[in-house]
Amino acid sequence: MPSPVYSVGSKVVGAVTNFKPVKWTVNQFKNNFDDALIATTIGSIVVKDGVGCATYVKQSLNNKEIPEKRRNFVAALDLTNGVLMIVSQIMLFLAMHKLNKPLFEKLFSKTFGKEARKSIITQTRIIQKAEGDANDLNNVSRKIVIGEDFDKLKKSSLKIFEFVTDLVASAIIAKRVVVPLIATPLASRVEAKMNEKHPDMNEPKDAKTQKEAQSPSMQGAPKTAENQDTTNLLDKYKS
Repeated sequence: MPSPVYSVGSKVVGAVTNFKPVKWTVNQFKNNFDDALIATTIGSIVVKDGVGCATYVKQSLNNKEIPEKRRNFVAALDLTNGVLMIVSQIMLFLAMHKLNKPLFEKLFSKTFGKEARKSIITQTRIIQKAEGDANDLNNVSRKIVIGEDFDKLKKSSLKIFEFVTDLVASAIIAKRVVVPLIATPLASRVEAKMNEKHPDMNEPKDAKTQKEAQSPSMQGAPKTAENQDTTNLLDKYKS
């Protein structure tokens, strides 16, 4: 008898698989597994960064450790960084997806080019003849079969190359190279503007403490155990 957990889990999974978006996704994997895998991988990264961006912005707006005048500034930087990250990843993914095939042909022309294809077919036939390959197929048919096998290998290699380059372009180059190059100067400019409008927020804590110590209110304040330079227990017994 199936356990209650199994029964509930199977019903939930069964209900989810009937949703139209899930059915559409499954069909994409059935019809073109390689492209669907690349798209879902990049899509999951973009969604994760979007959720992270929203979380960081919310935390910055409600973080009491950040001065109130700077909260909007910090939140704006988090939002800018998140938007730049998402947009740059999508743009580089689309650009690299178009450049993959020409780049593959250029980088691996000696391995998968037309001359390489002819050479592989010729060498394979020579080896087969030397080994006394007895086959009902004639010489032309064998060349076609070898060529088809070569094309399948080339296609599989191209898909692997596309997957790796798309992932590197979006997850590494966009996030670790492009976004920091744009976000860092932008943050510096925004911070400079904020410091011009609120110079007191950029003042070192030591300077503030020194000003408070030199202020008339502090100079005229009675000495206590917290602001005395030295403490002499005999003073209270003096007449």
